[in-house]
Amino acid sequence: MSAKSKRSKAPTTTGEIRTIQDMWNATIDYFIAGEYDTDAMYDVYIRMNPKLTFQDIACVFSGVYADTYWHDTYMDYSYLSKSLQQALAIDPNSANNYAKIAISQWRGILCRKNISDFGAIPVQGDYTQSIDIVCNENTPIQTDALITNWNSTYWEKPQVGKNYIYIRCANVQFLDPITNPQAQMFYSTGGFNQPPSSWIQCFTVGASNPLGSILLLGGKPGPLPLGTRGVSEAFSLAPATTDHICVIAAIANDFFTKNQPKNIPLGNWNSSTYITHNGSSAWHNYDPQQSLEDTLCFYNQDETSESFAFIASCKNVPKGSKISLSCNDKDANFDTGLIEIRHSSQEIRKTVTLPGNYKGELKVRLEDPDGNLLPSSSSVEIKMVWLLKPGHKSYADAGSLPNNFSFYKSNAEIELPLGTFTLIGGADEK
Repeated sequence: MSAKSKRSKAPTTTGEIRTIQDMWNATIDYFIAGEYDTDAMYDVYIRMNPKLTFQDIACVFSGVYADTYWHDTYMDYSYLSKSLQQALAIDPNSANNYAKIAISQWRGILCRKNISDFGAIPVQGDYTQSIDIVCNENTPIQTDALITNWNSTYWEKPQVGKNYIYIRCANVQFLDPITNPQAQMFYSTGGFNQPPSSWIQCFTVGASNPLGSILLLGGKPGPLPLGTRGVSEAFSLAPATTDHICVIAAIANDFFTKNQPKNIPLGNWNSSTYITHNGSSAWHNYDPQQSLEDTLCFYNQDETSESFAFIASCKNVPKGSKISLSCNDKDANFDTGLIEIRHSSQEIRKTVTLPGNYKGELKVRLEDPDGNLLPSSSSVEIKMVWLLKPGHKSYADAGSLPNNFSFYKSNAEIELPLGTFTLIGGADEK
């Protein structure tokens, strides 16, 4: 199909592209007109001022044509690189570099994974402590309060029955208003690597709709210009038990329609890349201890037997406390035993092999030196990582991700994250 037959209408911008903003305007114009990304790239190139660069083109197109470069669960730099080579005859090595730099920064609607998240891809730091996922039990919160108090944490542990939940977001690095943003929210049993089939859809409070509008200051929907902050309309969360849960949110828009979490293909690779490479999704896996021993679910989504590690990282845990990680299932039986904490930031690690298509329960025991709950100033982050050695079917793909390239070159084991859950001490401070 030619570009002319694909184009739905003629672009409206003309003349020289002098600035980055001009480039964004022109590229969006070509996108709206239905132009293929490669044809649009060439047209932008022949119109742009010599001071603008191939890197500028890569960055702009990575945001506007996000759907074109989205590969199941993450933005694939090789797709963008191929388009740069086809459209502009750029050397493959140079095109790869331009594409990697462009995709290392999220350009679009960002939901923060943690309080210091500014859109770096893959996510830096904890990727499941989203400050933008809000729960206020059965009391609604005003839109303006959530936007104005942008860095405030609004999280009350969900109660059995009705809870109001929201997702905050902002336009980062996308130099044009983002149109028609819509949110989806889900929850699942607390744990790691849960397949989308285990997620439970939440619906809006007002209309019981699976899609919620993004509201601006004043409580009205609208497009999000660069730097503008918004929050979804209220969703209803109604867990039936007091068990730990994970809350998940995702936002799609006209430039990124493929952010549909329930369509994530099954598999450890897809689970890992989606959670760490999608700026428009967020997770909240953060809860107080409920007892000395808490239970978290975990999965091996692949059909084959695979190697994993559970890692418990202590933060401000009193010396003399004890921690254990165990599973008493016959197909995955392991137990670290109670390990005494000698350093407040100590890390505990347990490597396991799990059968294909496996679901298990991780028992996490946390107790202070006197055998009681940890103090509320303490926390333990438990991670599940997928261990890939040279020769594994996913090793080369994992090595192509920017953070893993040095491990791949040295034939070292690569760890891919499959989720974290942070347990805060459940005892009141004395």
